[in-house]
Amino acid sequence: MRLLLVLTVIIAVTVLLWGSWQWGRRPFYLVLSLVLAGLMVLGIGVWQGGRDDQVRLPPDGIEVTLKEFLASESGVRLTGNLANRSEMNVAAVTLQARALSCPKAENDCTVIYQQTIDVQMYLPAGQDYPFAVVSRHPKEDTPVDRWELEAIDKLAYPQS
Repeated sequence: MRLLLVLTVIIAVTVLLWGSWQWGRRPFYLVLSLVLAGLMVLGIGVWQGGRDDQVRLPPDGIEVTLKEFLASESGVRLTGNLANRSEMNVAAVTLQARALSCPKAENDCTVIYQQTIDVQMYLPAGQDYPFAVVSRHPKEDTPVDRWELEAIDKLAYPQS
């Protein structure tokens, strides 16, 4: 679709320049200068637009609190809070969900399943919001005693 748009603009500019050439040199130079000025403005806009791109960074300042997990037929619903204690606004956070089996003691747990989950949520700096995500069930028949969530990375807006 983008190629069709670019071809349409190229054809329109070519027809405009050819038509202005037919009218005379002054209209042609006027149209040519307007076309070049427009191309310069578009080029500067494309070049300067990269300043607002999002960047993937380590999860410094992201706090994940898991409040509860609820198993259903299709998966396990994990609910909690995401807090952004960093200086940057965050667009998304990648979480690592782990299902743990703790047969003997709380400190002697085994990871029986883990999954990466992307949470696409705008988190302004210094704010926290509730979230809910769904993880798949572990394939093993080992009962899940508890779940853990950990932030792996974040997609942030750079400082301006």
